[in-house]
Amino acid sequence: LLCMVKATFELTPGDSEPTLAPEERMRPLRFADFPWGKPDESSILYPSDLCLRKPATDVVIIATAHAPNGKAVPSFDTFARVGPVQKVVRVFGLRLWESRGAGLTPPRPVESVELRYDNAWGGSDDSDPARFVEEPRNPVGKGVVSDPAQLTHQIAPCLEDPDHLIRSASTRPPPAGFGAIGRHWVPRRNYIGTYDDAWKQLRCPLPPLDEDDRINQCASPGLIADPPLRGGEDCAFLNMHPSGPFTFRLPRVRLQIEFQVQGRAPEVFEPYVDTVFVDLWETSPDKPPAVELVWRASVRAPRKMNQSLTIVRELRGK
Repeated sequence: LLCMVKATFELTPGDSEPTLAPEERMRPLRFADFPWGKPDESSILYPSDLCLRKPATDVVIIATAHAPNGKAVPSFDTFARVGPVQKVVRVFGLRLWESRGAGLTPPRPVESVELRYDNAWGGSDDSDPARFVEEPRNPVGKGVVSDPAQLTHQIAPCLEDPDHLIRSASTRPPPAGFGAIGRHWVPRRNYIGTYDDAWKQLRCPLPPLDEDDRINQCASPGLIADPPLRGGEDCAFLNMHPSGPFTFRLPRVRLQIEFQVQGRAPEVFEPYVDTVFVDLWETSPDKPPAVELVWRASVRAPRKMNQSLTIVRELRGK
């Protein structure tokens, strides 16, 4: 039995306190991942909210990188901080691989680039069935091929980790990004558990007994807060919105979730915020910058749903 609570708050440049969105702009829970483009060929734009448990807080950000002062430059850094977690991604203008991926051409000046894993190091290549290659940390990126000759004069990644810059196609850096990663990507798939004959006979369609709850953490490496967030944390974002930097505090909301199941003692939880989703992408008067917060709690399901009652309360005070 699962209870999820989601709230949407809107951001105004220069305002340190997000405001609760009006009812018509409250965002619903998402029960599936929504990709930037074709499924399985592009990265996740809006991640699913659906899972039983997250042991830590996911911080997921979607945005377009904007050059400082709106003036095109060959490269610039973007920065995000939410409480104790932070990350820098370096943005480059268009550049090409040199012969066989031996190096990169100088970047051209650029004003904006979408911060999506499709623009980072990664990719897969099945052109030769005998030599299938994949970057398991980002199978939809750019740069991974079975034959380096294929890279010559092709578009190179434009998002990089500044501590692990690409020198050639053999660099193999960590993919750079702020968005959600796929369930079948590393490291998430390391926690999927064992799907074998015993699972087919005894557990299917339930998850395997050795599934690790970390499979549900969809945030980019470096953007998972453990211990989890409670609200009230300071946040800062640089070069991720055309209006300029954003600084604010996460809303501090205390919830209590009570499950009453017939024949059992009531079970009461005060959940932490397990998902912080910051949306700075393609904003407009009808779609202002926003922050989504998600809380959840779960208990063993009753035999019949009409034998249960779930109560959500907002607690006042600190």
